[in-house]
Amino acid sequence: MPHDSPQDPHRLTRRGLLSLAALAAGGVALSPPHLPVRAPAADPTPPTPGPTVRPTPTAKPGPPPWRTRDPLLRTPLKPAANTRGAISRFEGAFPALSVKAVVPLPGLTAAPVPWLAVSIVGPVNQLQIVNPDAGAPAHVVTIPGSHNGGIESMAWHRESKTLYLCTGGNLLSWSPGSPKQARRIGTVPGATTLYELQLDSAGNLWGGTYPLGATFTYAAATKRIRVHKRLAADSDYVRRLAIGPDDQVWAGTGSRNPRLFTFPASNPGRRTEIQLPEPMPNGFISSIDVLGNRVAVSASDVAAQLLLDPRTGKWAGKVERVWAARRASGAAGGARVFTISKDILYATDTTTWRDTKLGPVGTSSPLVLASNGKQVLVASQIPTGLRIEFFTLATGKVDKVRTVSLTDGEFTIQSLLGHSDGSVYVGGYMGKGLAAVNPDTGARWHSPDEEDVVNQIEGMIEFDPTRSYLGSYGSADIIGLDSRKKGRADGYVRLERLSRKYHQSRPFGWAVNSRNVFFGTVPDYGRAGGVLGMIDPRTNKVAWVLDGGGTGFVKAHSIIGLAADERYLYGTSSVRNGYGIPDTKGPAKVFKLEIATKKKIWETAPVTSSGALYAPKLIAGWLVVADIEGINIIDPANGKLVRRHRLTQARNAANRPGWANADIAQVGDGSKLVHSAKGTTTVVDFRAGTKSVIGSPRGKQRFGSRLAAAPSGRVFGYTEKTVLVELDLIPRPVQAKRPAPTPAKARPSAPARSGQPTSAPTRSP
Repeated sequence: MPHDSPQDPHRLTRRGLLSLAALAAGGVALSPPHLPVRAPAADPTPPTPGPTVRPTPTAKPGPPPWRTRDPLLRTPLKPAANTRGAISRFEGAFPALSVKAVVPLPGLTAAPVPWLAVSIVGPVNQLQIVNPDAGAPAHVVTIPGSHNGGIESMAWHRESKTLYLCTGGNLLSWSPGSPKQARRIGTVPGATTLYELQLDSAGNLWGGTYPLGATFTYAAATKRIRVHKRLAADSDYVRRLAIGPDDQVWAGTGSRNPRLFTFPASNPGRRTEIQLPEPMPNGFISSIDVLGNRVAVSASDVAAQLLLDPRTGKWAGKVERVWAARRASGAAGGARVFTISKDILYATDTTTWRDTKLGPVGTSSPLVLASNGKQVLVASQIPTGLRIEFFTLATGKVDKVRTVSLTDGEFTIQSLLGHSDGSVYVGGYMGKGLAAVNPDTGARWHSPDEEDVVNQIEGMIEFDPTRSYLGSYGSADIIGLDSRKKGRADGYVRLERLSRKYHQSRPFGWAVNSRNVFFGTVPDYGRAGGVLGMIDPRTNKVAWVLDGGGTGFVKAHSIIGLAADERYLYGTSSVRNGYGIPDTKGPAKVFKLEIATKKKIWETAPVTSSGALYAPKLIAGWLVVADIEGINIIDPANGKLVRRHRLTQARNAANRPGWANADIAQVGDGSKLVHSAKGTTTVVDFRAGTKSVIGSPRGKQRFGSRLAAAPSGRVFGYTEKTVLVELDLIPRPVQAKRPAPTPAKARPSAPARSGQPTSAPTRSP
């Protein structure tokens, strides 16, 4: 986290101050030449001689200014001793409670109100088994090695009292016989993510997969996992699954040409393909429910609930009323289904599909609805956990409300910003809101619960002490943050939703100069080509967006890194597009844009081995960009590569290009920078001509690929997914061990003195 800049006798211009503040973005920032130490102007009239006074020592002078195209950046780097790694740790940098799913567990106990299985986002406390009468979890289970987002889906098998769950490509189970742990059943071969667990009448477990684009089954009787044939050649996803009372399976695909497939559970190879009534090139089937005599289907960007006749396979109308969160209770006795729209509970006859308005409830975002024929249980999230309402059908109102306090989790660190206010700001994977840690005091902060525009932050940058900008995943939201009102919901303003017009998903690249802020994006699922945009902070609006006529500013490439000076904007790309579409062939690009004219000056591919180039920086008249092998020195006049510095053992060609697989944090004028990729983090000292590994990649001192530099020169990263760390930037030669004395000369060691201080780590400069 940033901390206040030390007092310095050399005053910075506003532009220089902004440039240093922008370093905190951890992504891209200005890199103006270091300001030289200026001698005071000579007085034409010599003063009257007086007694000689020795000057009082002041702050150490800064390094000499960089020369244009300084050759030090092209000089080969010599290995130096490792640094100590992390010199401070902040556990659980983003504490959070975000409920992902709630599943009733009828039959788990004899209580009239069923217990609940609750999953939360993050790598700890993912599963919580709740007795609503107790108001707190009876069991809290952490699943080691789970996906960063936690549990993707759960399904309850009442007869065996088994809760099935999946995380990443792994299938697990929980049972009351061993309530403190989840047992690993196995891994679905070739799948990195499993979706939508469902049970058929025989108790077989079904699910969808990515990137296989197939369904799978697990038979409890034989304990075997079987992966079925891919549903469609153009789809990597089967996200949604439903099974009817006749054991007919319904599967929904995406991200290209989303559609339905159906087949009997007894014969997964006998498939029928069903296109949407209005086919779309990209998107997802977002929910499937078998309700009475229809299959209710929702799809991306379609407000209505689409109704399919399962007997004919033909579309049979739609429900215009939007079901909140696309959640329905399931038909009670085959007659009615319960849903919520705008805080009103509805009952829908699944034969006639006529609605009956029942009455108000306290949420418009239900996590689950369940009915026993007399009551409807509605669970929703509150800041401390769950709010459970019991709507009595006979009275037409909520007769009872219970609250359940859940155990907090933690978000995996997704983005970092070192801010001039002295804090490091943190965005969380699958997170909501913004967190911060003050590295000097350890004080924690979180954006207000009522703030509802910030989701998973892919990148962020500070323009000045009063205003920062955030890029939120899901719809590529560009969000302005008034730092003076960061504790209020109205301090966060969505400037643009890039998904609507430009079909973008993730704002990764950020840069700033003294007048403007710039962003670059990754496209939506199933699409190629990111956009480039500029924000005018004076109006707090997006001034322009360049999308290459719909093909991407760099054709069929994502824009993942940016750097700016007052005249030009530089950027780097990745051939990795939105999920669900193949990578674009060829190497990553670097480009130069004239800001005033929005004209591209050049576009090159300086590193032919890499499909992604990251985190550009302007240092000493050079453009410095990262790949997973190290750093590349590029001539900004023409985009040509002039030097490569190898920093890791990884190979570009052996790794799929990504969006944030490497990062650079620039310290001050760029005399030092930190590079992190593939578990190896390195500090480069251009003036000393050295490179030093930070910590030990072979031990526990492995750090992630997101970094943040503070205006003070401190650099922060993360480890173990959720732990914010400050990195040591000073090589520490290993001191040779003294030979052990021979037994004849050995002396007993002196006892440690009480209260003797232990050696404390020193701060990096």
